[in-house]
Amino acid sequence: MQTAHPSDDGPVLDVHVPCVRCQYDLIRTHVYGKCPECGLEVMATVAQHADPQVAFLAAPESPGPASNAIIAVTVAPLLVMLAQGSGPALRTIDVLAGRGRSLPSQVERPSWIVCAVLLAIAAFLLRKGLSERANPTLRASIGSARVTRLTVGLGTWSAVLAASFVISLLDAAKSNSFAGIVLAVQLLPMVFTLLTLGPLLGRAGAMSRAYREARHGKQGAEVLTMTLAATCVLFVAAPIIERTQSPEVAGIAQIFSLVLLILSVLGLAYITANGWVIATALRAPRIDPRRWQ
Repeated sequence: MQTAHPSDDGPVLDVHVPCVRCQYDLIRTHVYGKCPECGLEVMATVAQHADPQVAFLAAPESPGPASNAIIAVTVAPLLVMLAQGSGPALRTIDVLAGRGRSLPSQVERPSWIVCAVLLAIAAFLLRKGLSERANPTLRASIGSARVTRLTVGLGTWSAVLAASFVISLLDAAKSNSFAGIVLAVQLLPMVFTLLTLGPLLGRAGAMSRAYREARHGKQGAEVLTMTLAATCVLFVAAPIIERTQSPEVAGIAQIFSLVLLILSVLGLAYITANGWVIATALRAPRIDPRRWQ
């Protein structure tokens, strides 16, 4: 079957467009090709004429560390959610089935220290990959304040979980309600981290020219924050509802919290996928018009 554009270089320009580097007239050149005069990608010129701000997009000086930082800050929350969500989910299933609570307790306590380590590693990779020493231009483009806020959010979240694990080793913290307290305490740093992650992904994606993933990742982080916060609130409130209201109301709250938990995991997986595309674009910055849509 005949393809629309037999050449991998795409369609041919039928308008007069001067190259932004050497002013060569690019009419009758392929949009995915290069300028015959200076070798600049034709799409770089087309993009700059469409949006002058493209001229200020900077490739990272150290693409590897920058890419690792983006992957770390998107993967870590997903793994933390999976590790911590297993405990409340199993506890809710046990309550609905009339079984004991020992298994969720055994799952939750080790997950706190594991999650604390994961978040600390993500904070370290972020600080290293987007540091002024490794990637000064990219850091300045993203904004030092954004990087600092996300680093603080990850570090605070990690510290809360590490402290929770240490306290859980004490006899005073062996009650079933302690898991709910830990969930409530980490709610604030978790929300702060996710709200900070959205704008950073948006700016890093713009710098890497992964426009669509950047925009969707930012919007996804904002929606996910509300969903995840509602999930934590329901998990914490379910035991209180069970003591003060009818068991039927408590059961509905627990089922709803499980549904929100599943949606939160899917949302984090979506953001992680966007982060992967952005990280890949940081390793090989290029203008790809297929990502503008």
